[in-house]
Amino acid sequence: MCALGGCSRSWRTACDANCVWERLFRCRWPAAAAEAAVASRVQGWKALYINQHRRMGVAVSNVIESVGSSLNNGSLESEYYLKAIADLALIADIGFLDVQFFLFSRNHSAIINLVGLHYSIASLHVPPTEVSKALQARQVAGRKVRVNLLKLGRWFYGFRLPDEHESRKISLSELTMAEGAEILAILNRGAVHEVFRLRISLADIDK
Repeated sequence: MCALGGCSRSWRTACDANCVWERLFRCRWPAAAAEAAVASRVQGWKALYINQHRRMGVAVSNVIESVGSSLNNGSLESEYYLKAIADLALIADIGFLDVQFFLFSRNHSAIINLVGLHYSIASLHVPPTEVSKALQARQVAGRKVRVNLLKLGRWFYGFRLPDEHESRKISLSELTMAEGAEILAILNRGAVHEVFRLRISLADIDK
């Protein structure tokens, strides 16, 4: 919108219109609109929108940095993965557009994209089909992650069998389909019951 306003004086006038920025704000952060309406009498909707966008960017960046510092040889343990999703839920008024802007970026790894995907479906309750469209639009749908599980060996006639290792490679777009629901459920549970270690890593390092 700001770039469009730089095309000409007439476009600049139209793009600076308070009603335009009010609509953008209300569409992106409906829960915060009532409080913002009071502040808009002083600041104006454009300033409010820009400030809110920046605030979201800083808050989400903190989560992204936390994930980055928790990586171990490119892998993320389930406890840190689930913490990232929980930390996103603590950001007031965060919505699906914020996820698309800040987490579905090609500048971030597929693990960060996955955190955004999982949060959108599990916490924001965005339909998987809509998440899939957003991934396609941001050109990250084909990225792949690997989910590694270490399971306790089963007991067999009084003897415990060796621990079992299971690895699943799946694309972000596949995680929005029926076949990905099981993987998301496993990620949502984390390391519990028979699964005593769960790690997420990049399947394609060059992506």
